[in-house]
Amino acid sequence: MTLSNSAVVARARVLRGVRGELDDLVGSKADVVGSMVGLKLRGGRATQQLGVTYFVRTKLPKSEIVPRRRVPTRLRVGNSFVATDVVEWPLMAEQALPNATILFDGRLQGTLSCFGVSEAGTFGVTCAHCLTGVDGNPATPTAVATFVNPPGQFVPVGQSVYLAYAPGTGGPRNFGYLDCGLFDLRDRVLAARAASGVKLELVTDTLNLIGHHLVGVSALNAPHSSGQRRNAQVIGVDANALGERCDLVLRVEPPGTFRGDSGMLWLTEHGQAAAIHARGEVMSGMHGSRLTTAMSAHRLPLALGVQLVIG
Repeated sequence: MTLSNSAVVARARVLRGVRGELDDLVGSKADVVGSMVGLKLRGGRATQQLGVTYFVRTKLPKSEIVPRRRVPTRLRVGNSFVATDVVEWPLMAEQALPNATILFDGRLQGTLSCFGVSEAGTFGVTCAHCLTGVDGNPATPTAVATFVNPPGQFVPVGQSVYLAYAPGTGGPRNFGYLDCGLFDLRDRVLAARAASGVKLELVTDTLNLIGHHLVGVSALNAPHSSGQRRNAQVIGVDANALGERCDLVLRVEPPGTFRGDSGMLWLTEHGQAAAIHARGEVMSGMHGSRLTTAMSAHRLPLALGVQLVIG
Protein backbone atom coordinates (compact mmCIF):
# COMPACT_ATOMS: atom_id res chain seq x y z
CA MET A 1 0.00 0.00 0.00
CA THR A 2 1.31 3.46 -0.92
CA LEU A 3 0.84 6.09 1.74
CA SER A 4 -0.45 9.51 0.69
CA ASN A 5 1.89 12.42 1.24
CA SER A 6 -0.42 13.86 3.92
CA ALA A 7 -0.34 10.55 5.78
CA VAL A 8 3.47 10.41 5.60
CA VAL A 9 3.80 13.97 6.92
CA ALA A 10 1.33 13.33 9.74
CA ARG A 11 3.14 10.16 10.76
CA ALA A 12 6.54 11.86 10.49
CA ARG A 13 5.39 14.65 12.81
CA VAL A 14 4.40 12.06 15.40
CA LEU A 15 7.77 10.31 15.05
CA ARG A 16 9.63 13.60 15.31
CA GLY A 17 7.85 14.26 18.58
CA VAL A 18 8.67 10.89 20.18
CA ARG A 19 12.08 10.28 18.66
CA GLY A 20 13.98 11.54 21.68
CA GLU A 21 12.14 9.06 23.89
CA LEU A 22 12.85 6.24 21.44
CA ASP A 23 16.54 7.17 21.21
CA ASP A 24 16.78 6.90 25.00
CA LEU A 25 15.25 3.40 24.84
CA VAL A 26 17.77 2.27 22.23
CA GLY A 27 20.77 3.90 23.88
CA SER A 28 24.03 2.44 22.57
CA LYS A 29 22.66 -0.94 21.50
CA ALA A 30 24.67 -2.53 18.68
CA ASP A 31 27.03 0.45 18.57
CA VAL A 32 24.30 2.95 17.62
CA VAL A 33 25.83 6.32 16.69
CA GLY A 34 22.75 8.28 15.60
CA SER A 35 19.28 8.25 14.11
CA MET A 36 16.80 9.91 11.77
CA VAL A 37 13.11 9.84 10.92
CA GLY A 38 13.09 7.78 7.76
CA LEU A 39 11.84 5.05 5.48
CA LYS A 40 12.81 1.46 6.13
CA LEU A 41 15.23 0.12 3.52
CA ARG A 42 15.07 -3.36 2.07
CA GLY A 43 17.78 -4.50 -0.32
CA GLY A 44 19.03 -0.93 -0.54
CA ARG A 45 15.64 0.35 -1.69
CA ALA A 46 13.22 2.46 0.30
CA THR A 47 9.93 0.86 1.36
CA GLN A 48 6.69 2.62 2.32
CA GLN A 49 7.26 1.88 6.01
CA LEU A 50 8.07 5.01 7.97
CA GLY A 51 9.81 4.80 11.33
CA VAL A 52 13.05 5.69 13.09
CA THR A 53 16.30 4.62 11.45
CA TYR A 54 19.34 3.96 13.65
CA PHE A 55 22.88 4.38 12.38
CA VAL A 56 25.75 2.05 13.28
CA ARG A 57 29.43 2.09 12.34
CA THR A 58 29.30 -1.49 11.06
CA LYS A 59 26.12 -3.44 10.44
CA LEU A 60 26.48 -7.03 11.62
CA PRO A 61 24.22 -10.05 11.03
CA LYS A 62 21.74 -10.56 13.85
CA SER A 63 23.35 -13.92 14.60
CA GLU A 64 26.53 -12.10 15.63
CA ILE A 65 24.78 -9.77 18.08
CA VAL A 66 23.51 -10.97 21.44
CA PRO A 67 19.75 -10.27 21.81
CA ARG A 68 20.14 -7.61 24.50
CA ARG A 69 22.43 -5.60 22.18
CA ARG A 70 20.16 -5.69 19.14
CA VAL A 71 18.01 -2.76 18.08
CA PRO A 72 14.41 -4.04 18.36
CA THR A 73 12.53 -4.24 15.06
CA ARG A 74 9.87 -2.08 16.70
CA LEU A 75 9.67 0.07 19.80
CA ARG A 76 6.67 0.75 21.97
CA VAL A 77 5.72 4.30 22.82
CA GLY A 78 2.48 4.75 24.73
CA ASN A 79 -0.13 2.46 23.19
CA SER A 80 1.48 2.26 19.75
CA PHE A 81 4.57 0.80 18.12
CA VAL A 82 7.22 2.40 15.95
CA ALA A 83 9.12 0.44 13.29
CA THR A 84 12.91 0.70 13.33
CA ASP A 85 15.65 0.12 10.81
CA VAL A 86 19.44 -0.17 11.11
CA VAL A 87 21.69 1.43 8.50
CA GLU A 88 25.47 1.56 8.33
CA TRP A 89 26.60 5.18 8.56
CA PRO A 90 29.77 5.68 6.54
CA LEU A 91 32.50 8.24 6.88
CA MET A 92 31.07 11.44 5.41
CA ALA A 93 33.01 14.30 3.85
CA GLU A 94 32.27 17.67 2.29
CA GLN A 95 32.23 17.11 -1.46
CA ALA A 96 34.60 19.88 -2.42
CA LEU A 97 38.36 19.72 -2.77
CA PRO A 98 40.59 21.22 -0.03
CA ASN A 99 41.00 25.00 0.01
CA ALA A 100 37.99 25.41 -2.24
CA THR A 101 38.17 28.80 -3.90
CA ILE A 102 36.89 27.72 -7.31
CA LEU A 103 33.37 27.05 -8.51
CA PHE A 104 33.23 24.39 -11.17
CA ASP A 105 30.27 22.49 -12.51
CA GLY A 106 31.57 18.92 -12.36
CA ARG A 107 33.98 16.99 -10.21
CA LEU A 108 36.33 19.75 -9.13
CA GLN A 109 35.80 22.11 -6.20
CA GLY A 110 32.22 23.25 -5.59
CA THR A 111 29.42 24.47 -7.82
CA LEU A 112 26.92 27.30 -7.95
CA SER A 113 23.57 26.57 -6.25
CA CYS A 114 21.54 29.56 -7.47
CA PHE A 115 21.53 33.35 -7.22
CA GLY A 116 20.52 35.61 -4.36
CA VAL A 117 18.92 39.02 -4.79
CA SER A 118 18.44 41.72 -2.17
CA GLU A 119 18.56 45.51 -1.82
CA ALA A 120 22.31 45.10 -1.33
CA GLY A 121 22.74 43.63 -4.81
CA THR A 122 22.93 40.30 -6.61
CA PHE A 123 25.03 37.38 -5.43
CA GLY A 124 26.05 33.83 -6.15
CA VAL A 125 24.99 31.18 -3.64
CA THR A 126 26.85 27.98 -2.77
CA CYS A 127 27.99 25.95 0.25
CA ALA A 128 29.93 27.90 2.83
CA HIS A 129 32.70 25.32 2.80
CA CYS A 130 33.29 26.09 -0.89
CA LEU A 131 34.11 29.71 -0.03
CA THR A 132 36.39 29.49 3.01
CA GLY A 133 39.54 30.06 0.98
CA VAL A 134 43.12 28.97 1.55
CA ASP A 135 43.19 29.97 5.23
CA GLY A 136 39.85 28.32 6.02
CA ASN A 137 38.66 31.47 7.79
CA PRO A 138 35.04 32.39 6.92
CA ALA A 139 35.74 36.02 7.78
CA THR A 140 38.46 36.39 5.14
CA PRO A 141 37.25 37.58 1.71
CA THR A 142 37.97 34.86 -0.82
CA ALA A 143 38.46 35.23 -4.56
CA VAL A 144 35.95 33.12 -6.50
CA ALA A 145 36.44 31.89 -10.06
CA THR A 146 34.61 29.67 -12.49
CA PHE A 147 35.81 27.58 -15.40
CA VAL A 148 34.97 29.00 -18.81
CA ASN A 149 35.35 26.87 -21.93
CA PRO A 150 36.24 28.47 -24.28
CA PRO A 151 38.77 29.92 -23.52
CA GLY A 152 39.39 26.86 -21.31
CA GLN A 153 40.56 28.59 -18.15
CA PHE A 154 39.41 29.80 -14.74
CA VAL A 155 37.97 33.31 -14.83
CA PRO A 156 37.42 35.45 -11.69
CA VAL A 157 33.72 36.11 -11.09
CA GLY A 158 33.55 37.60 -7.60
CA GLN A 159 34.55 37.52 -3.96
CA SER A 160 32.95 35.91 -0.94
CA VAL A 161 31.00 38.34 1.21
CA TYR A 162 29.10 36.28 3.81
CA LEU A 163 29.14 32.71 5.12
CA ALA A 164 26.69 30.89 7.42
CA TYR A 165 28.14 27.72 8.88
CA ALA A 166 26.75 25.80 11.88
CA PRO A 167 26.54 22.05 12.63
CA GLY A 168 22.97 22.19 13.88
CA THR A 169 21.36 23.19 17.17
CA GLY A 170 17.99 23.96 18.65
CA GLY A 171 16.13 20.66 18.58
CA PRO A 172 13.60 19.27 16.09
CA ARG A 173 11.70 22.53 15.55
CA ASN A 174 14.85 24.51 14.79
CA PHE A 175 17.37 21.98 13.59
CA GLY A 176 19.71 24.79 12.59
CA TYR A 177 21.96 23.03 10.08
CA LEU A 178 23.73 25.72 8.03
CA ASP A 179 26.31 25.46 5.25
CA CYS A 180 25.75 28.27 2.76
CA GLY A 181 27.34 31.50 1.64
CA LEU A 182 27.26 34.44 -0.76
CA PHE A 183 29.79 35.86 -3.17
CA ASP A 184 29.36 39.09 -5.13
CA LEU A 185 29.01 38.92 -8.89
CA ARG A 186 31.69 40.89 -10.72
CA ASP A 187 31.12 38.85 -13.85
CA ARG A 188 28.66 40.66 -16.13
CA VAL A 189 27.13 37.49 -17.58
CA LEU A 190 26.38 35.92 -14.19
CA ALA A 191 25.17 39.27 -12.81
CA ALA A 192 22.76 39.66 -15.76
CA ARG A 193 21.44 36.14 -15.25
CA ALA A 194 20.87 36.83 -11.58
CA ALA A 195 19.10 40.13 -12.28
CA SER A 196 16.72 38.49 -14.76
CA GLY A 197 16.31 35.25 -12.83
CA VAL A 198 13.05 33.59 -11.83
CA LYS A 199 12.20 33.37 -8.15
CA LEU A 200 12.63 29.88 -6.75
CA GLU A 201 9.71 28.28 -4.93
CA LEU A 202 10.95 26.59 -1.76
CA VAL A 203 9.84 23.45 0.05
CA THR A 204 9.27 24.87 3.53
CA ASP A 205 8.80 21.63 5.48
CA THR A 206 11.32 18.81 4.96
CA LEU A 207 8.73 16.27 6.12
CA ASN A 208 6.99 16.82 2.77
CA LEU A 209 10.07 15.45 1.02
CA ILE A 210 10.25 12.01 2.63
CA GLY A 211 10.21 9.38 -0.10
CA HIS A 212 10.25 11.93 -2.91
CA HIS A 213 12.65 11.84 -5.85
CA LEU A 214 14.85 14.87 -6.48
CA VAL A 215 17.02 16.08 -9.33
CA GLY A 216 20.39 17.70 -8.67
CA VAL A 217 21.39 20.62 -10.94
CA SER A 218 23.86 23.48 -11.02
CA ALA A 219 22.86 27.04 -11.81
CA LEU A 220 26.07 27.37 -13.84
CA ASN A 221 24.30 25.39 -16.54
CA ALA A 222 20.64 26.18 -15.88
CA PRO A 223 18.28 26.51 -17.60
CA HIS A 224 19.88 24.67 -20.55
CA SER A 225 22.05 22.25 -18.64
CA SER A 226 24.63 20.28 -20.58
CA GLY A 227 26.23 18.86 -17.46
CA GLN A 228 25.38 15.59 -15.80
CA ARG A 229 22.37 15.69 -13.52
CA ARG A 230 22.01 13.62 -10.36
CA ASN A 231 18.89 11.73 -9.30
CA ALA A 232 18.12 10.78 -5.72
CA GLN A 233 15.41 9.81 -3.25
CA VAL A 234 14.93 11.36 0.18
CA ILE A 235 15.08 8.47 2.66
CA GLY A 236 15.14 10.45 5.90
CA VAL A 237 15.08 13.80 7.67
CA ASP A 238 16.60 15.36 10.80
CA ALA A 239 19.58 13.02 10.84
CA ASN A 240 22.17 13.14 13.60
CA ALA A 241 25.17 10.80 13.52
CA LEU A 242 28.67 11.12 14.96
CA GLY A 243 28.19 14.85 15.36
CA GLU A 244 27.05 15.24 11.75
CA ARG A 245 23.64 16.89 11.70
CA CYS A 246 21.72 17.37 8.49
CA ASP A 247 18.21 18.16 7.28
CA LEU A 248 17.99 15.47 4.60
CA VAL A 249 19.56 12.10 3.86
CA LEU A 250 19.40 11.00 0.23
CA ARG A 251 20.04 7.77 -1.63
CA VAL A 252 21.58 8.78 -4.95
CA GLU A 253 21.18 6.75 -8.13
CA PRO A 254 24.34 5.67 -9.99
CA PRO A 255 26.82 7.12 -10.67
CA GLY A 256 26.27 8.98 -7.38
CA THR A 257 27.78 12.30 -6.38
CA PHE A 258 31.43 13.31 -6.53
CA ARG A 259 33.88 15.75 -5.03
CA GLY A 260 33.00 19.03 -6.68
CA ASP A 261 29.23 18.54 -6.40
CA SER A 262 29.03 20.53 -3.15
CA GLY A 263 26.55 23.34 -3.65
CA MET A 264 24.44 21.44 -6.17
CA LEU A 265 20.75 22.33 -5.85
CA TRP A 266 18.25 19.52 -5.32
CA LEU A 267 14.92 20.24 -7.03
CA THR A 268 11.59 18.44 -6.83
CA GLU A 269 9.87 17.16 -9.97
CA HIS A 270 7.83 20.38 -9.91
CA GLY A 271 10.93 22.59 -9.85
CA GLN A 272 10.75 23.55 -6.17
CA ALA A 273 14.07 24.05 -4.39
CA ALA A 274 14.37 21.26 -1.82
CA ALA A 275 17.96 21.28 -0.59
CA ILE A 276 21.58 22.22 -1.20
CA HIS A 277 24.01 19.30 -1.46
CA ALA A 278 26.87 19.30 1.02
CA ARG A 279 28.33 15.92 1.99
CA GLY A 280 28.66 12.37 0.73
CA GLU A 281 30.05 9.04 1.88
CA VAL A 282 33.77 8.76 1.29
CA MET A 283 34.47 6.48 -1.67
CA SER A 284 37.69 5.23 -3.21
CA GLY A 285 38.79 5.71 -6.79
CA MET A 286 36.22 6.96 -9.27
CA HIS A 287 33.22 5.55 -7.41
CA GLY A 288 30.48 8.07 -6.62
CA SER A 289 28.80 8.54 -3.24
CA ARG A 290 25.40 6.87 -2.96
CA LEU A 291 24.51 8.06 0.55
CA THR A 292 24.58 11.85 0.88
CA THR A 293 23.35 14.63 3.14
CA ALA A 294 21.92 18.05 2.38
CA MET A 295 20.73 21.29 3.94
CA SER A 296 17.12 22.38 3.51
CA ALA A 297 16.83 25.09 0.86
CA HIS A 298 14.28 26.80 3.09
CA ARG A 299 17.15 27.79 5.40
CA LEU A 300 19.04 29.63 2.65
CA PRO A 301 17.07 32.90 2.43
CA LEU A 302 16.60 32.92 6.22
CA ALA A 303 20.34 32.65 6.82
CA LEU A 304 21.57 34.79 3.93
CA GLY A 305 18.93 37.52 3.77
CA VAL A 306 18.31 37.21 0.04
CA GLN A 307 15.58 36.05 -2.30
CA LEU A 308 16.65 32.97 -4.25
CA VAL A 309 16.40 33.01 -8.03
CA ILE A 310 17.60 30.84 -10.89
CA GLY A 311 18.20 31.93 -14.44
